[in-house]
Amino acid sequence: MNYFKRGMVFLTFFVACISMGLLVASLGTKHWVEARAKRIKNPLESDGKINFGLFDGKKELNVAYGWRTYEIDVIHLLKYEPEFLSYGFWLGTTIFVCAGLLFSAISAVFSAINTATTTSRCLTRVSGLYLWNFLAVVCDVVAVCLWTAQFFLNIQYSVLTREDKDNEWTSENMAELGFSFWFVVVAAISSFINIILVFITNTERDVETIIPVLEEKTNGAIMLY
Repeated sequence: MNYFKRGMVFLTFFVACISMGLLVASLGTKHWVEARAKRIKNPLESDGKINFGLFDGKKELNVAYGWRTYEIDVIHLLKYEPEFLSYGFWLGTTIFVCAGLLFSAISAVFSAINTATTTSRCLTRVSGLYLWNFLAVVCDVVAVCLWTAQFFLNIQYSVLTREDKDNEWTSENMAELGFSFWFVVVAAISSFINIILVFITNTERDVETIIPVLEEKTNGAIMLY
């Protein structure tokens, strides 16, 4: 493997690490959803800020008496207030983000192996990086689609607990997708970039093998002459 190929493979390792970092950040941060809230009785005198991730978050409510902060336990709400979020969409999103992280990690490991040495095994050589990055893209895209469906079916209408709704709070049409969600989108793009880099790497190899064959035929023709 020449220096160009090793450099390109190392670049795929670097991009895979970026994808891993983004997915870990998406799991650990609390901004898959960001929303505002108002009290129906006195919307001009009330205000609320809500943000949460896949596992926890916080809400701040102000009814003209100052801000009060409350923790949000997403798993608890999924269990005791199933209307808060669709459990199926939440579970699917979590599983596919974790799967995307796993395949990005595998891609990074095999990129490092191929940078250090040349291997002939199908799933570990350079062409095998197609598979791992493709699976990472698929998982990330599925996670994005599931959470987008969650948003349009549930989140845009309410991100409040039963107690808040009983106190006449509403967040309808005041929610948006937060930066934790967009981390997964960028991770999918990163893994797709890796597929392009692997394609360029393999194309460069094919060109290298063709040139010696042409030179050999030319030398044979000269000797015959």
